Amino acid sequence: MSANRMKIEVNFLKEGMYIADLDCPWHKTPFPLQGFYIRSDDDVKALAGYCKFVFVDERKSRGKHTYETRVAQKPAKEKKIIDKVQKKVEETTAQVVVLPPLVIKSPQSYEVKNSIKKEVSKASKLHQHVYEAINGVFATLYNGGKVSIAETETVAQGMVESVIRNPDALVWLAKMNDGDVYSYQHCVKSSIWALVFGRHLGLDKALLKTLAMGVLFSHIGKTKLSSELRENAEQLTGDELRAYQNYVGYSVEILEGMDNLPNGVVSVVKFHQERHNGTGFPQGVNGGRIPLLAKIAGLVDYYQSLIDPRSEDQGLSPLEAVSKLFELRNITFQEDLVERFIEAVGVYPTGTLVELSSHEVGIVTGHNLDRRLFPKIMIVLDDHKYPLKEAKIVDLKEWNQNKADDDGLYISDSLPKGAYNINENEYLLTGAKSRWSWKHFAGSLAS
Repeated sequence: MSANRMKIEVNFLKEGMYIADLDCPWHKTPFPLQGFYIRSDDDVKALAGYCKFVFVDERKSRGKHTYETRVAQKPAKEKKIIDKVQKKVEETTAQVVVLPPLVIKSPQSYEVKNSIKKEVSKASKLHQHVYEAINGVFATLYNGGKVSIAETETVAQGMVESVIRNPDALVWLAKMNDGDVYSYQHCVKSSIWALVFGRHLGLDKALLKTLAMGVLFSHIGKTKLSSELRENAEQLTGDELRAYQNYVGYSVEILEGMDNLPNGVVSVVKFHQERHNGTGFPQGVNGGRIPLLAKIAGLVDYYQSLIDPRSEDQGLSPLEAVSKLFELRNITFQEDLVERFIEAVGVYPTGTLVELSSHEVGIVTGHNLDRRLFPKIMIVLDDHKYPLKEAKIVDLKEWNQNKADDDGLYISDSLPKGAYNINENEYLLTGAKSRWSWKHFAGSLAS
């Protein structure tokens, strides 16, 4: 055991302690993440239902300090990303704001209608159309032209229909596309997360369309900023930061000048940078005054910034990003929205490369909402990291039912995109059959 870990009885836990491990397997508990901070007595009570002892990491544990102080204790990689993304305005306080539980009126229930392989063939064309449409919007505004709402409305509706049929297809495609201009790339990817989340919440099609359009248009006001402000957004402070934040107001002005804009889109854009505890911008309102769709837009915008920052720095892994969101529940974002978002996208989003406890390597292809640490996996490499002649699909939830711990199969680590020269998209498009070239594999080992 690490010298920095202490074994402590659950009843003696204090706020700020970091729970690094349990006296029972994580996958046998309802906790969504492996490792979290004690935030309140409710966390202690929840642990007491499953554990007698836990292991606390002294290095990560903290007292009741300001958020800025606590960020300084994070690992260097995470601290660097968060310092740039969260801004000083969101680091001034760690006050927890508690609202009544989220209630969705008449939630819709959506069933998966297409396999991911079938849906991706439709979604790939849609995905390209979305990028072209949003790129056209930005180009028109940069050149001082007037934007027509029709094409964006059409692609937003197409995205809604695709996500309803199968929420994983667009997520997978978004992970595969890395070559677009940051501003509209960010908006498109954020809109995909928003739709997957909104579908999970049971929002109806009209609200999903409004949400998609709001997120797609959320950054168009940046076309009125200088290139210096846009390109150095993550390093700005003081007057320059305030000038940059004016993009929200500019976005609203642009949208209010458009004809036939669906109701609610402006509201999403106007409030998407407000934060639950009142530390956002431009108005600094708290969670009780932020519309639901804007709360969703703000959360997915922040998540996308964590995993894909504007700078050349490597973003956080999806696991690190959802861990960050979990830490910020009822501070920056409403608690039940954070928890429902993690349910929707998973700790390991579709398309994530993972290594299993068996030392095999696979690709996440789907999720089990009641067991977030047990997704569906396409195993593509054996325990010696050699490609299988035919990939095999394993549902970790089903696999581990009624099995002893020693016989179980779990995710031991998430891997960077392209690890072991795996082309995730190729496996998706060809189904379970591997198109891996043994000659290519041998060449990669030699290099």
